[in-house]
Amino acid sequence: MLPDLVHARHLAQLGLLKDILDETGLATNLLEKSEAIPLHVLMAGFQEDKKGRERFLHFSFLPLNDEEIGAIQLLQIYSTLPFHLEEGKRGEVGSVLLEINTRLPIGHFGINEQNELHYRYVYSIPATSTFESEEVLEILSLFVYMCDMFAEHVELVASGEADAEQVIQALR
Repeated sequence: MLPDLVHARHLAQLGLLKDILDETGLATNLLEKSEAIPLHVLMAGFQEDKKGRERFLHFSFLPLNDEEIGAIQLLQIYSTLPFHLEEGKRGEVGSVLLEINTRLPIGHFGINEQNELHYRYVYSIPATSTFESEEVLEILSLFVYMCDMFAEHVELVASGEADAEQVIQALR
C-alpha cells in the first residue's frame, strides 16, 4: 500500500498532465482513487480511429516502493483497442502481437485476462520532475501514431478477416 504522500504527489502530477491535455482540446476526466479504483486515473479521449470508433487514453502511476525505488516515477499510458477478440483467435493474435511488438520504438500491444486488446507504454520520469508540455505531447503523438500504425493489423486477425500468417507476411 502506498503512503498518502505518494498518492497526493501522483494526484498532483496527473492534475498537471490534465492541464496540458486540456490545453490541446482533449476531453479529460481525472478520477481519484477510491474503493472501486485503487489508483488515481486520468482519462482522455483522443481522435476516433479510421472506422469512427471512440478511443481513450488512461494515465496512472504504477505503484512503486519509495524505499527501494525513489528516483523515478512510472506513468502508464494505456488504451483499450476499440474492437473485440473473436472466440478462438487468441493464439493467432498473440503471434501477430509478437511480430508487431518487435517493431515498436515504445510500448507494446497485448491481451488482458478479459480478452481485451490494448496498447500500453510505461513512461519513466524522474521523481523530482514535473511534466513538460512539449515532451508529453511528443510522447503522446508517438503513442497514437504507433497505435494507429498497427491496430488495423491486429484487428484483421482478431476479427477473423485474415489469418495470422497473412498479416505477418504483410508486415515483413
